[in-house]
Amino acid sequence: DPAGTMPDAGAAGLTDAGHPLLRGTVTLPDSDGVLATGRLSVATHGWLADHEVGGQVLVPGTALVEAVVRAGDEAGYPVLDELVIEAPLVLPGHAAVQLQVAVAAPDATGRRPVAVHSRPAGQDPDAPWTRHAGGLLATVGTAPLPGAVEWPPEGAGRVGSDHFYPSMAEAGYVYGPAFRGLRSVWTRGEEIFAEVALPDDHEDDARQFGIHPALLDAALHAASFGALSGMGQDRLLLPFAWTGVSLHASGACALRVKVTPAGPDAFALEATDADGVPVMSVESLVFRPVSPDQLRTGPATYDRLFHLDWPAVALPEHPDPSQGLEYADLTETPDAEGPARVRDLLGRALHAVRSWLDEDRPASARLVVLTRNACLPGTDPAAAAVWGLVRAAQSENPDRIVLADIDTEDGSRRVLPRAVASGEAQLAIRAGEARVPRLARVSSEAPAEGRPLDRQGTVLITGGTGTLGAMVARHLVTEHGVRGVLLVSRSGGNSTGARALETELAGLGADVTFAACDVSDRGALADVIGAIPAERPLTGVVHAAGVLDDGVISALTPERLDTVLRPKADAAWHLHELTRDTDLAVFMLFSSASALLGTPGQANYAASNAFLDSLAEHRRALGLPGTSLAWGLWAQASAMTGGLGSAELERGRRGGMDALSSREGMELLDTALHLGHAKLMPAELALGAYGAEGTAVPPLLRGLVRATRRSSRGGASAAVRVPAQQLAGLKEAERETALLELVLAEAATVLGHGTDGTIDSEQAFKDCLLYT
Repeated sequence: DPAGTMPDAGAAGLTDAGHPLLRGTVTLPDSDGVLATGRLSVATHGWLADHEVGGQVLVPGTALVEAVVRAGDEAGYPVLDELVIEAPLVLPGHAAVQLQVAVAAPDATGRRPVAVHSRPAGQDPDAPWTRHAGGLLATVGTAPLPGAVEWPPEGAGRVGSDHFYPSMAEAGYVYGPAFRGLRSVWTRGEEIFAEVALPDDHEDDARQFGIHPALLDAALHAASFGALSGMGQDRLLLPFAWTGVSLHASGACALRVKVTPAGPDAFALEATDADGVPVMSVESLVFRPVSPDQLRTGPATYDRLFHLDWPAVALPEHPDPSQGLEYADLTETPDAEGPARVRDLLGRALHAVRSWLDEDRPASARLVVLTRNACLPGTDPAAAAVWGLVRAAQSENPDRIVLADIDTEDGSRRVLPRAVASGEAQLAIRAGEARVPRLARVSSEAPAEGRPLDRQGTVLITGGTGTLGAMVARHLVTEHGVRGVLLVSRSGGNSTGARALETELAGLGADVTFAACDVSDRGALADVIGAIPAERPLTGVVHAAGVLDDGVISALTPERLDTVLRPKADAAWHLHELTRDTDLAVFMLFSSASALLGTPGQANYAASNAFLDSLAEHRRALGLPGTSLAWGLWAQASAMTGGLGSAELERGRRGGMDALSSREGMELLDTALHLGHAKLMPAELALGAYGAEGTAVPPLLRGLVRATRRSSRGGASAAVRVPAQQLAGLKEAERETALLELVLAEAATVLGHGTDGTIDSEQAFKDCLLYT
């Protein structure tokens, strides 16, 4: 239970709702509507953790009903005429969600429309809301039926209920103490009678509710004894459509309930207190089945999934005559495919960029790198790899390089000078129209396209003994029921970690095979795939292997490109070719956000991952499965990020990205499998890093962050400002000291040390790094 008091709602201009689910309400002046707001989490509403369905903590439908009725009270419409629950509200671990209940003005029938929305708390102002329920509120409901004088009613026979909650747990409904309120059950024909009560330690909480959601949920459990067919029998049923809900008395701690059938998977409910005084009436409640996938793909996962959008951009009427443009034309490509093609294009791009940067040029000069079929949607993975490499070069050399992908029309080449004058660093020009890349969130209403994995088949995972590979293997076995797992790595199963993983997965019922193989060796990889037994055919591929060889663009060589390309791009192409005639449900590539963001110092890594992103699109164009996930920052250390510490994570946050936990990453993987998109970026973007103090928003994020005014620099510290005239007025020795202090302060901030006192001016810069 939370300690301390909640902030005063009145300080925010709200009326205190005095309700555990809704913190404040406000009347909308123009529409006569009412908006009620709240914030839910297991940290502040511990009893919610006692409601787990399908392996997820689910806000019960009874809580949504309670919140809507309370908002209706505020609007003077206390009867819930109808409410349809459209999407489950899953609580994302220990994170919080914002809740809004919006009551509109009366419609033509005299009723008020109402809707319930939520989104993860702490998100930027433009983060999308998920609609969970919609309905209508009324002023008058059905009069309550009188309670039974005799209890239990005459002719009702008692039914054993001692094993009800253990059996429900086996069916996927794991109820904690707060929701285990069913005490006794009787039946008389199709009628069901029950007594339900909250635990003693929740009675004080109950007084704050109209009706405590856990108490009402327990009342619904009585329907499992006859009114609901198949409840707890190999299918998950959840409340769907409520009709005629009237709350007659508030604050009940115990109820006597009567349930009568009202159609298939539907019933009516009357609840009284122990004295027979009416508490609640429900004319009809319809349940409907849900799948575990519907519960896994909650709003929190969609909020962390992004795809690349390409909005059109207006171009200036005339090019900038002061700009000196030089072109590196890579639109003429070789006939080769795969590794040979990507090395040809990347080698030419690296040579062009390095040569141009090595020469002294005026500040207005620009290098324009031209490609074809690298994007929109792009079917040439080698050209896409060029974009990955050049994006990193752009990050290292701001405002000096432009990427442009053009079609074969003459008009597209003619507008190039105007496109460069627009100030955009990356453009795709089609039929003379310029488009720019912008990240956009995946809609939670996107249709499902993914095909489920065959449980009896085999999933091949490259990098299978690494941190991410092992995590994926464990997840596929425990959550997707996969029974055949082939873990491919250079070391195979000859390590303590591999043997422990094999024991763990075998204990879960999986058939685990290790293969020692250099995945960039096509022949060796073909032998591994050929050895998969016919009784467990290959039905899925997850390519998670990769290495790093970081260095700025001026330090890269073809050999250093090759180091990273071989285990990433070459292996992905070999997997593509070797399995293209195999009936796969999943072909998943683990890419990196560096391919889109152009992480400085990782041009070779960004190129390799951009190749993977485009390969997934290439496969889709061929009618084959393909999904590339451009992962953001992971919190869990891997072989590649083993030195990542708090300072590196802090730098990531300043750069607009928080780290994903293992659990969050696997939830995002499930959502990606469910959607079946060609390429997605799963990441925890910390968009609050931009805009709050006028921080420049990178072009890629401009579709996600609202433009804000820049902050005045008047309050900046003297150590940061150090006006030129101030330095000029100092003696030489003093000037050197002031400059040194400035450099130490800036370096400490960039490196994540926090204060300049942690950096010694006599240290080499590389020794100040917290990891290399």
